[in-house]
Amino acid sequence: TPVPKEENEEQPLSAKGSEEATFTAKGIAQYLAVEKSPEVSPKISVFHSGKTRAAETGAIIVNALSEAGWDALCEMREGLSPNDEPAAAAELVSAENDTVVVLIGHLPHMGKLAAKLVQRPAAAGRLGGLFHPAGGVVLRRQGDAWEEA
Repeated sequence: TPVPKEENEEQPLSAKGSEEATFTAKGIAQYLAVEKSPEVSPKISVFHSGKTRAAETGAIIVNALSEAGWDALCEMREGLSPNDEPAAAAELVSAENDTVVVLIGHLPHMGKLAAKLVQRPAAAGRLGGLFHPAGGVVLRRQGDAWEEA
C-alpha cells in the first residue's frame, strides 16, 4: 500500500505497505524453505518495476530471503510497470536461468503477465484477482511452459 500521491508524488510504501511487504517476504522465504530441493538453485533473482514502492518491496524481500540463507539479488527491470505489455516481462522471465524469480509489479500488468506465462489469456482477470497489495501468485516452470503451482 503506497503513501497517497497527494502526500508524496513518488508514492513510496506507507507504514502499512511496509508491513504487508514484510509479511509477504516472510511467506516467500517460508514457501521456498518447504520447496527446497536439489532442483531449486540457492540463487534467487528479484526484479521490480521502476516505482519507488516496488524497489522498497524488493529490498524487503531480498532481506528476508538473505536471512533465510538464500543468495538473492534485487534489480530494477523494464517491462514491470502497470501498463506495460506482458510480453517484455515474459521474455525477462524466460531468459532467466535461476530456478526462482520473484517479480514485483503492479496491476493490471501482473494478472496479464501470469495469464501469458500459463498460456491462458482468458485467465488474466482471475489471476489478476489473486494480486492484492504485496501479494502474488506462484508459477512453476515445467520445461518451456509455466503452470500455477
